[in-house]
This record gives sequence, structure tokens and C-alpha cells, in this order.
Amino acid sequence: MNRHQLYKFGPFSLDATAKVLLREGQAVSMTRKAVETLLVLVENEGQVVSKEEMLRAIWPDRVVDEANLTQNIAMVRRALGVEAGSPAFIETFPGRGYRLKGPVHLEQPEPDPPVVSEPAPPAEAPISHEVPPARGFGGRMLAIWLGIAIAGGLAVVAGWFWLLRSPQALRTVDAAFRVTPLTRLPGEERQPVLSPDGTRLAFLWQQADGHPPTLCLQTVGESSHQQLIEEEGNYSSPAWSPDGRALAFIRTDRTATEIRIRSLESRETRVVTRFTPPTYGIQRRFLDWSPDGQSLVVSTAGSATRPNGLFLVAVATGEKRRLTEPEAMVGGDTDPRFSPDGRRIAFIRSIHRSHQEVLTIPVTGGAPSPLTADSARISSLDWTTEGRIVFASDRDGAYRLWRLRAEGPAPEKEPQPIGVYGEFPMEVAMARQTPLLVYSIQPQNRNIWRLDLKEKRWTRIIASSAQDASPQYSPAGDQICFRSDRTGEEQLWVSALDGAQQVQVTRGALFPSVGHWSPDGRQIVFNNARTGELFVTSRAADGTWAVRPLGARGVHPVFSPDGRWIYAGSTRSLFRLPAAGGTPTDILASGGFSLGLSRDGKRLYFMRELNDTTLWRVDIETGALSEALHGLIPNCTSCWALADDGIYFLGSSKDSFDSQAIYLRDFATGAVREVVKYPEPIAPVGSGPFSLSGDRRHLLCVRIDPSDSDILRVEPVR
Repeated sequence: MNRHQLYKFGPFSLDATAKVLLREGQAVSMTRKAVETLLVLVENEGQVVSKEEMLRAIWPDRVVDEANLTQNIAMVRRALGVEAGSPAFIETFPGRGYRLKGPVHLEQPEPDPPVVSEPAPPAEAPISHEVPPARGFGGRMLAIWLGIAIAGGLAVVAGWFWLLRSPQALRTVDAAFRVTPLTRLPGEERQPVLSPDGTRLAFLWQQADGHPPTLCLQTVGESSHQQLIEEEGNYSSPAWSPDGRALAFIRTDRTATEIRIRSLESRETRVVTRFTPPTYGIQRRFLDWSPDGQSLVVSTAGSATRPNGLFLVAVATGEKRRLTEPEAMVGGDTDPRFSPDGRRIAFIRSIHRSHQEVLTIPVTGGAPSPLTADSARISSLDWTTEGRIVFASDRDGAYRLWRLRAEGPAPEKEPQPIGVYGEFPMEVAMARQTPLLVYSIQPQNRNIWRLDLKEKRWTRIIASSAQDASPQYSPAGDQICFRSDRTGEEQLWVSALDGAQQVQVTRGALFPSVGHWSPDGRQIVFNNARTGELFVTSRAADGTWAVRPLGARGVHPVFSPDGRWIYAGSTRSLFRLPAAGGTPTDILASGGFSLGLSRDGKRLYFMRELNDTTLWRVDIETGALSEALHGLIPNCTSCWALADDGIYFLGSSKDSFDSQAIYLRDFATGAVREVVKYPEPIAPVGSGPFSLSGDRRHLLCVRIDPSDSDILRVEPVR
């Protein structure tokens, strides 16, 4: 018999078997792990549950960072939305754990009819409670929600849940690994790198005060740290010299990206070389130091017309030599790492925001060799002392570490899993002389906010534990189209103006980009972000949506104001085609993306390059090309919205390169005025365009919730 344990507290009911939270009878959107986090607290109502106990209960078969628990607690608090002193308020006991304020009442409804099923596995056997995960971005979430649907009718879930709570089930993968925290600072600790002997740690520390990250140094095993650079600036990508006596790093300002080296003995800093324009807004590691100490490899654009490529830089002279030059519309090459013998460089090539691959290239140059072909997300990599590559990827649905032999007589054809997991992208680094690995987890939670341009007030209107982005007002201003991966894969959704009544619009492997409305609000046009195929989805009288292909390829399509045409971009031209389908016609023999049309349909606005800060426009009748504005945030190619008399856009603050503001450029006068400071730096890749309401009162934008992350040590890793 399957008895559903139902916990009631305040306006909430938590079904412990189906793993569903209800508020006054309505389901609350939460991830499976967030529900399990709440369940642990509910079952121990009134008691302080230690962090260690919660980690063992929620992730019984995985080694995870405490940052995962912190993020889940944040998700639960958002879902409950209760104030201090109210039932279901979660109290934090620093250094100890968490406690749920009650009272909590347990109900035992009538048992369900018996269901014939396979017996539960024995406690000592591996426990599997997920359906096979879907490949690619967000497959873990899809598996979780499918698992919930199946679990509702299976009595075996009760046996599984008992096993999950039993001591025998609280185990870890790869028990030989020792995982210990190295940092526990408030805010985010990112881009960890170990000295060659593994005794010292350099990292970035981003405090939750809006200031740029600082470059820090800490002795492994000690809790105190020191700030390495006193001068303010945007720093990233620390890299150790092979003798451990110096650190190279990158400093970025409005004009250039500088590679600097600081002696840890003399504390003197020198500039090795500069690159223009500056690389900004991408949270990746861009720098590494060769084992012979003679060279640095850096990921940078090199010019405003190209995505990030790899350059070899001589430490002594600053002389530069290009190693890779990815195609124009590719996201770029990042995370370069020298092999232990210094003969090859491994790096990550970003094809799309949810598609990266691992490649290697000889330091002498040549064609890069791909090592993976997963079409998955890869967040970081490094070499082991024995010449293997360790990388973090969600290739099996959830972020974890993988190991791959890239050199030697018998290269491994398939990556081998390492039992270290993360709920979010992971940053990894290896020590050069000892099998010691460090990693940090970078929580990401994009939500959609509405800015009242008159009162300068922000309101969050669409939020979930998934990534919600690319909001667009409907022409009538009564609906919002947005992109979300809450089902486990990116799809388009439509909601009411206040974020309620959310309906999924697309399904399947369409990988939709930004959705733009037709003038009558009955259709939405988009492209497949991986293949470039153009699609239109139409709403029927019964409210259902049907997708049809347009028979053409392009990016960022938009409807003309009269609904007759669809405009789109490509690497070679801007073009239009009939909305009903037909042959495309070129408008401009120049590539472009992030499109927008003036209300009268006479001017098409677009970006020409990924790293450029200039917005362009073309007169559709004459083909005349001109600059519309200059000063966009690099890589934030769609952070703008057209008005009848100007353009709202995101740019750097006048007083600080590291903070941002929304500006309005007036068409009539050419003047630019600041509208409001942006609360925190935006994540340029994947957030999508701004959208202005028809009455010009509100602007839809994407913001990322602040988070905490720590650095952990794993050993031994070979």
C-alpha cells in the first residue's frame, strides 16, 4: 500500500511521496532537490539540522559543494515567501545549519489501491531514482520532472524513499576522494588556481556589495587570505608561474585588456602586453602560464570584428602570435590550459550558450583537434599530472567532473566520469606537481524583472529555479513571451502581463532563440539556435500553439509592423522573406544579428559583431547604413530596446567601468542621458533583449540573483 504522507504548515501542504509542494491547493514550481531540501526541514520541524546532515540526506550518492545546499535553501525561501516569525520561516544558524519554524501537522490520507511493481533494490545496491537523463542542456531537470510523473503511480517510490532515508543509503561516489572546503567567505569565490606544489591558492572574491571582484591569495589549510592587488579594477584569470614565485593575471578597463605579472617576492607588477578592444562580461578563465615559463596563452578577441581566439604571448617581450581564429558567429575559445609537457594547449570552444566542446592545439600552431562531440555544456577544464584532461560538463544531464586521456599511446575515446557533482557550472584547476584538484560552483538563476521607468522601481515578475530570459512584450502589451529551461530544455513560454498564467509554447528539440510577436499577437517567430532554421508558432482558437518551418535559415527574426514580412540576419547578409513563406531577398550585403525594426518599418537596427559596442541601422528602401549609437556593453548585443524617439540601452556607468546603467539616446538631439543604475552586472550571454512596453512606461530586463560559492579541494585526482 502507498500512503501519501502529507505535511501541513501555514498555507502549505507538502506531499512527501510525490515530492510536490502545494500552496492553498495549487502546485508550487520547485526543483526536485529543492523539495527534498524542504522535506528534510519539515521532518525535523523545530530542530536545527546541520549542513552535513542535510547534504547526506539530499545527495546520498554524490559529493557536492555546500553551495548547492545554500542555493536550494534560497529556492525554498523564494517559493515559501514567508516573513520572519511566520510558520514555514527558515532560520539560519551560522556555522551550524537550518531550522524550520512550525507548527507542522502530519496527515495520513487513505491508502491508494495496490499497484504491482518491481521490488525495491536492496540497500547495498546502487540506488537509481531518475529516468535516463536527456542529453544536452537541462537534461537533468527533464529527468526529474518525468520521474515525478512516474512516481505518482508507483508503490516502489515508498520503498525507495525509505531507503533514501536509511543510513545504509547515505553513501558517496568514489569514496577514495577526500573533499574538504578551502574557503568560506561571504559572496562568490571564483576562478581558483593552485600553485604548482599545491600549497597556495589564488582566486577571485566577489563580495555581495556590488564592487568588482578582488584578487586574493591564501595558503592551503589556513582560513585567512590576503588581497593581492590594492588598486581597484576588473581583475580575472590568475595563473601561476612554474616556479610559484609570480602570478600572471588580466586587468580590464574601458580601453584595453592588460596582461600583468606580479612578483610575490618583490610585490612589483609589470604590464606584459595589451589587447584592444577589451574582453568584458564573460566569466571564464582567459590565461595560463607555460611549464617552461617562457610563454602565456590568453583568450581575447584581438579585434572588434572577431570572437575570442587564443594568442601565445612571450613573457619577456610581450610579442603576440595568434593560435586560433574561430568563425565569426561562434562564441569563441576560452579556458586555455598548457599540457604538463608544454607541447599542447587544451581549450573550450563555445559554439552556442548551451553547446561547448573541448579541443587541443599544438603550441606551434595548426588545426585544432576536437576531443569531445557531445553538444553539451562545458564550464571548465585542466590537465592532470599524468596528461589527462579533467573537465566539468552536464553531458549526462547534471554537472559533474569527467576525465579524458588526450595524449599517449592509448587515448580514451569516451570521457570517464568522476564522482564529483554540482547543481551548476563548475570551475576546476589542478596542481602541476601533485594530484590535487580544486573547484568552485557558480550558481546561476536568471529571472525576468519589470522596470518602472517613471518611478525607477524594479519588480520581479517571472521567476523560477530555472533560467528565465529573453522577455518580449506582445503588441497589445497584455502578454509576455520568454524563454525558459524549466522543463529540462529551453522552450518558449507565454504569460500574462504580471507573470501569471504561464503556458508552454514550443516543445521538442527546437532550441528556440528569442521569440518575437506578430503585430496581431497570434504568432511568434524564432530560430533554432543550433541549426539556424526559422520557425513560426501560431495560436489556435482553443489556445494551443502549432509550429511550422519557414524553409529558410537565419538568426533573430522579427515581424514587420504590417505582418507581411519576416526580417532575419545571417553571417553574410540581412534579408527578408514573406511571412507566409517564400524566397528570401537580401536587404544588405553584410551580416548582422540582434534585430529590431522601427515602428514605421522603415529602418532595421542590428549588431554586426559579437564584441562590438556599436548598434547599426539600415534604411530598408535606400540601403543607407549608419551608426545608431555607440557605448553598448561588450558581448551584450541585445541589451537595447527601440522607442519612437530614441533607444534605451545598457552601458557602463560614467563613474565606474565595473558598474552599469540604462541610458536613453534621443534621436532628435543625439543626447544620451542616464535613466537608472543597473542593480548588478548583467550576464551578457543568454539573457536576451530588453523589451519596452507600448506606453513607454516599463522595460523588461533579466537580472541574476546574488549567490554564494566556495572553493573545495579534492584529492587524489590523476
